[in-house]
This record gives sequence, C-alpha cells and structure tokens, in this order.
Amino acid sequence: MMGCQKPTESAAPFVESKQVAEQGLEQEGANMHGEHGHHHGGFDDPKLFETRWNDPDRDKWQHPEEIVAALALTPGATVADIGAGTGYMVAHLSEAVGERGTVIPIDVEQAMITYLTRRGEELGPAKIVPHKARGDSPELHDDSVDGVITLNTWHHIKGREAYAKKVYAGLKRGGRFVVVDSEVDAESGPPKEMRLAAGRVVKELETAGFRAEIARESMPQHYMIVGYKD
Repeated sequence: MMGCQKPTESAAPFVESKQVAEQGLEQEGANMHGEHGHHHGGFDDPKLFETRWNDPDRDKWQHPEEIVAALALTPGATVADIGAGTGYMVAHLSEAVGERGTVIPIDVEQAMITYLTRRGEELGPAKIVPHKARGDSPELHDDSVDGVITLNTWHHIKGREAYAKKVYAGLKRGGRFVVVDSEVDAESGPPKEMRLAAGRVVKELETAGFRAEIARESMPQHYMIVGYKD
C-alpha cells in the first residue's frame, strides 16, 4: 500500500497551466461547494445545480478520465455512481462501458433520480438505471457490479465503515471502489470540519475488507483512493 501522503509523482501533468489552475480553483469553489450550508436533503431541485455541476469546463480540474481509468472498466461492465447528482460522471462511465454496459446512478434525492431518468438516452450509450437509495446503504445486490465510484460525496456519509462494507458486498470479485474527495488543505471545497484525510479513507476501506491505496492522479485539489476487492 502506498503511503498516506499524496504521491509527488503523477501519471499526468499536474494541471494544464497556471491560468487553468487558478480558474479551476475559483470555479470549483463556486460550482461544487456553495451548497454545503445545506444538508443533502436540500439538493431537491436539479435545475439549480445542473449548469454548474455539469459544466464541461469542470473537466479541466476534475479530470474525469483519470477517475474512469482507476476503475479499469471493460465494455459490457456494470458500474455504480454513489451521489450521482445531476450525472456529471454518468456520461463518462457510460462511454467506458459502452452500449452493452450498465451505469447505476445512485442518489438519496428522488428529484435527482427523476432528472437522471429523463436524461437516460442523452447519457447513453450504456443502459442507465437510476436508483434512489437510503442514506445508510447503496442498496446494491451482492456481487452485482464491476465498479463503484463516489465523487465529492464520501465526506457526507455517516457510518462510512459500515457503508463501505455494503459497497464491498455489492462488488464482484476483482471489482474496484474509487473514492474522490477534497484534500484537507485545498483552497476550496467543503467546510474544513467536514474534510477527510486521505489516510483516514484508506483505513475506512481497509476495515471494510478492501485492499486500499492512494492512487496517482493530477487533480489540483482532490485525492483519489482505490479500494480493491481481491
């Protein structure tokens, strides 16, 4: 297992340019975390968030291609996105698994599920199966998915070790659980008291049964943990 500090090496350039980095820091604070004054139950109107959360410019600092690569998905795979919101990652996952694959966007808000259901054809080519779940479980069938991601959501989950055990049970053998969240010293992100150190997340996943490590990535303000179900 890699150490609990973010690796100094990167599999890709750290960020495209100083200008992009500065724009990304400003945009991320405005786009992703202006709503943290509300609990998740406040995210009940997708129209309030879709323009910001689905902004194509977000790719410049969120680097979705790195997140998808960490899952090591193959065409025809089934993948779940916990805290899918307005579907920023769903389209990227859909491209990775292709028309024979399935993407399961999971959210606690019925409004988000309804929104994603309406966008199903737009988010293809994969089969899109939105699912409203309880806050304490992803509600996955045992050994049913090849990969699971959660982006900017893990710090919201209570009882994370118990939740991670349910993710572990839902994964097929050889599957991966990818957690992406804000660095504790990032210039923008959730409130400081909500942030989780990468090493803490590694330990939470290990307690749930995963072999976990901090993955190399080039996001300027996020870390990425990969949990393996060996």
